[in-house]
This record gives sequence, C-alpha cells and structure tokens, in this order.
Amino acid sequence: MHKDRFNDWLFRYRYIYRSRLSDRSKKRFLNALVTDISQIRKDIRVIEYDLKHKAASRNVYIGDIAQADRIICTYYDTPPQHFGVYHFFDRKAQGRQTMNFILVSSFITIGIGAVATWFYSQFAADGFVLFSWQTFFLVLAFGSYFLLLGKVVKGAVFQKNLTRNTSSVLALLALISENERQNTEFAFLDEGSYGERGLEVLRDSAKRKATIYYLDSVGAKAPLHVVGTEFDRKQLARLGILQEEGIHATINYVISGNKESTEGYYLPKQLLKQKDINMENVNKTIALLQ
Repeated sequence: MHKDRFNDWLFRYRYIYRSRLSDRSKKRFLNALVTDISQIRKDIRVIEYDLKHKAASRNVYIGDIAQADRIICTYYDTPPQHFGVYHFFDRKAQGRQTMNFILVSSFITIGIGAVATWFYSQFAADGFVLFSWQTFFLVLAFGSYFLLLGKVVKGAVFQKNLTRNTSSVLALLALISENERQNTEFAFLDEGSYGERGLEVLRDSAKRKATIYYLDSVGAKAPLHVVGTEFDRKQLARLGILQEEGIHATINYVISGNKESTEGYYLPKQLLKQKDINMENVNKTIALLQ
C-alpha cells in the first residue's frame, strides 16, 4: 500500500470531508471521492436513486457492476448519534437507540433555549435598540442556537466517524488502488448507517450469482471477523481472522467488533470514538480481499 497516498486520503476524509450526513456534505464528499478514484481508474459512475425523496441518495460504482463476479463495497454516510453500543446486523435496536438519543437531546436543547430566553427577558435592559451591540449578539446567539438545534434533531452533533465508517472507506480506496484481480469491481453505498437501501440498489444492478463483500468498521481496535461463506479458509487462518458462517449468508461481511452472542457483534462507545485507525485490521482486510 502506498503510504503517502493513504495518509493523504486519511487526512482528507478524517478532517476535510468527515461529515457525510446532510445532502450538501455528501455531495462535497462524493466530489472529492470521484476526484481521488479518477487518478486510479476512469470507469466511475455515480447513481442516484429514490429521487422522489427530499434529497436523492447516491451510490458510486467503480467498474462494470452488472458483469462483475466479485463486488467489494462499503457505506460512506455518517451515522447519526445514538445511545449505547453499535449493534452490527440489528437495525431495529440501532434505530431505537438513535431515536432515543435524538428525542432526549432535542428535549434538553429546547429546554436550555427556553430557560436562556426567560433569563434574558428578566434581566435585559428596558427598551429595544435595533442597531446596537446588544442586538447584534442577541441575533448571533439565537442564530447559533437554532443552527445547533437543527443538528441535534438530525443526530448530527458530536460526530465521531473515523471508525464507522471512514476506516472502511479508506480500506476500499486502498483495495481499488491495488486490485489486480479480473472481474472484481467496487461500490461506495449511501444510506448504510440507516439501513440497507444502498445495498439493495447495488444488488438489483449486480448479477444474481455475484459474490458481494461488505466492509463495516474494519479499522476498529477490536477483533476482525468475517461473516459469510465465500472466504478462503487458509487465508483466514494465516491472517488470524475469525469466521462465522451461520448468519447473513447472502452477503459476506468483514467487520471489526466484539462478539456478544451466537449471532451478534457490537462496538462499544470508546471504540466508536477512537482517535486512531487500527491499521493491522485494515491491512488484513486488504490482504484478504485483494
């Protein structure tokens, strides 16, 4: 792996294009992503779907997805904030935790705004002067408050997405740059943090017998697991990667997480907020799939 190129990607997608929740921030990210990939390959397509929604969703395909035998993909959108751990494969539990966080944080933010407004009304000087420093700071305070409230109701505050899922985006970029296998193509999917809509659109475009590999949080400081059947057992043993075959057999997942039950994996908050990528897991992922 070319370290200088990878470090450049790491800086760009960790700091400059780290937020990928709003339609505007996603467009900025996709422009940068397409620019970076175009230095490696030219067969790039950006597909829009669910156009009837307020903002369209977009997948990025590299190569001929319709004819590919192998497709390696990940999601790029930033997950909204939520209470508790991140549960792999349990969308209902994750949805409840996200909704609870948004409701509680919105209630607290609205309460703070109401109390602050009451205090201002009690202690502000009599009279209202339109052109004054007091009015300027009041408008600035209310503008900042409603900007914060808008982020809160979307779960877009205090975002830490280096683990989930910038690390997988970087791993996929490295795989694209190093790929030498015939008929292997790649995809960056929208709406992966909310559900599987982006994955469904990809599967509709791919061959029925295409093997799909899906990366999620591969840079977490947790054991690397694969879930699925389409993996080389000798390669897994050599790399020290754990395998689970019994669930989600139609898609082959590569994840970093802790096992909580016979069919469950999770990442605790401290790993979701980690400040560094687990490069050992990223390199193992690349070695496994390239």
